[in-house]
Amino acid sequence: MKKFILSSILLLFVGLTFAQNSLIWKISGNGLEKPSYLFGTIHVICPDDFFIPEQLPLKLKECEQLFLEIDMSDPGLMQKMQAGMLNPQMKNIKADLSEEDLKVINETLVKAMGAGIDQLGILKPWALSTMVSIKLGLDCPQPAQYEMEIMKLAKESEIPLLGLETIEEQLAMFDNIPYDEQLELLMESVTDVEENKALFRKMVDTYKAQDIDKLYEFILEQDDMEDFAEFLLDKRNENWIPVLTETMSKKACFVAVGAGHLSGKKGVLQLLKDKGYKVEAVQ
Repeated sequence: MKKFILSSILLLFVGLTFAQNSLIWKISGNGLEKPSYLFGTIHVICPDDFFIPEQLPLKLKECEQLFLEIDMSDPGLMQKMQAGMLNPQMKNIKADLSEEDLKVINETLVKAMGAGIDQLGILKPWALSTMVSIKLGLDCPQPAQYEMEIMKLAKESEIPLLGLETIEEQLAMFDNIPYDEQLELLMESVTDVEENKALFRKMVDTYKAQDIDKLYEFILEQDDMEDFAEFLLDKRNENWIPVLTETMSKKACFVAVGAGHLSGKKGVLQLLKDKGYKVEAVQ
């Protein structure tokens, strides 16, 4: 299960394939006066692997509105994020761990995060497992973020930013993962470090190749996809479409979301096609 959940948390979801290798897609037709663009991101990547497709700054400048999954310019974002990651009544999860598991998790937290279970155990298990997986899975001290670079480019061109969903909505979806499975995920994240590193490496290499087909194959290899795809992927994609169709009818939009949201029967590209739009890979 951990492979799929970790992929989900990083928002690399895929489904049906699109022939061309591209992370940037042009949206036109269906009455649009100007085209909009859709770009697939990966939310954590080492600086040595980070790259900006040549067409990205050019297409962003053609647009009047930037959409990210959430409005990362919200001054209250960090406070809201912290609140959504805390257990109710700040309960510490250590009471729900066996003595053996507690020892292993605590030692890993101290080594990776500089604080142990007494301090960090008030976080929800899925949040802890995500933090540990990123810290131990990436071979760099400080990962780069596509969203931050895109925000910087948008600010330079005075392009306003909006979010497709709120941070509260985004964090709440992980609460759909049963608590016992969150604890299992946490334990696996501290014991399967090398496997997680290999998982990250494969995702990053596939992303850099801009190969939607291989991203699709990668996700198909993961366990329990059917159990979690609906609330981590499908429903969110469906919720985004009305927001995009309304705004694109008035303004050219540049949309940057997790790369896996682009494909599949219920992926953003297919949902836009179903609405009558033309989607084309930008090379």
